[in-house]
Amino acid sequence: MRFPRFTIPVLAIVGVAALALATRAPAVSAEPFKGRPEIVAATFSSAWCSACKILKPRLKSVIPQFNGEPVQFVDLDFTFGARPEVKTVAQEAGVGPVYERNKGATGFTVLVDRDTGEVIDILTINYSKKAMKAAISRALAIASHTDDPAAAAPLTAEKG
Repeated sequence: MRFPRFTIPVLAIVGVAALALATRAPAVSAEPFKGRPEIVAATFSSAWCSACKILKPRLKSVIPQFNGEPVQFVDLDFTFGARPEVKTVAQEAGVGPVYERNKGATGFTVLVDRDTGEVIDILTINYSKKAMKAAISRALAIASHTDDPAAAAPLTAEKG
């Protein structure tokens, strides 16, 4: 039996797409905050991003520590490009302008002050779990305008 010439490339594309969908981790969220979040942690990711394979598990382990805090974690997944539904997620989370500036780029999490739209910090694979937790806590302190001395500590990315 002879297959048409396009059969193998089509099967390869379908297989890669199925693998990408199967290996995608579901969005992880802290216990939802009752009210409007002060910080949005928007992760720009894709299934093919090697940095995301390091960043996302680290962030996933930090997220539960922010249960009940005014922070919203969203995953902007660009595996299949900058689709309209990704833009909708960003707009609903209040990070539309950040999305527009970075759409298609992957491998980082942007901490955005929900009220001002200001980018407070950007988490990358250079941040350890401890540094991620500290950065998110610092961003919350900045957004809520507290004078917590621990939150005012200088920003350093700990490798780990």
